[in-house]
Amino acid sequence: MKKLSLILFIPIFALIISSCDSSDDPTSPPASTKGGLYLTSNPAGAQIWIDGTNTNLVTPDTVTNVEEGVRNVTLKLQDYNDTTFAISVTADQISIVTNIVMESNIYTSLYGPVRIYETIGTSANEPSGLDLSSGMAYGVSSPDADLVDIYYSSNGFLVQSADLYPGLIRVTKFNVGSANNLFDEVDSPDKNTGSWTNSISDTTTNYVFLYDHDGHYSKLKIVNMGGGVPGVPAWVEVQWYYNDTTLDNRF
Repeated sequence: MKKLSLILFIPIFALIISSCDSSDDPTSPPASTKGGLYLTSNPAGAQIWIDGTNTNLVTPDTVTNVEEGVRNVTLKLQDYNDTTFAISVTADQISIVTNIVMESNIYTSLYGPVRIYETIGTSANEPSGLDLSSGMAYGVSSPDADLVDIYYSSNGFLVQSADLYPGLIRVTKFNVGSANNLFDEVDSPDKNTGSWTNSISDTTTNYVFLYDHDGHYSKLKIVNMGGGVPGVPAWVEVQWYYNDTTLDNRF
């Protein structure tokens, strides 16, 4: 009987040992370390970069699988400055940042309407010339005439480059656009391409791109006209964008 009991005990003991050594015991899954970011911008369509890496997503969108912790987010959009900020990401949560305002990197000044008069039959307080950079009107024979970029000529009733007036040297090129909405954000053609001239008619209804003596682009429109009857000189009123950055043709 003692021998039989020992034989039965050995298999049971082996089974217990085998169970303790099993690698198939259930374990808890590792804690998540990933969260997400929902981002919108004004205007929309900005590329979303996180910690210097392009996510290949654009606003508005949600970026998932973002490592928890403080992350540096950069939004990139053509014609706008990069916008960078830090945000804390929490595991298993979506952090929301909305209406991030993008700042334009196109620096323009809007001038006018400014009235300029024809060159014949006008007085000192009826200037014919225009300084595009300041928005000021000057007489083409005044002490400030060397500031004049364009002027309104009685000869053909043209708005034209200052160098066409005797004694003035500032050269401005003209390129008539294909639309009449000055605020449509269409960029100027490059000064070395397209059909550039030295004047436009005072009846031109489309806006015109200008390239001046100092290397600045403008976008100008004749918005009103009048006079041109006995005793009343002809005049035009113009409004324009002046790009403050040299050689920048964006509007």
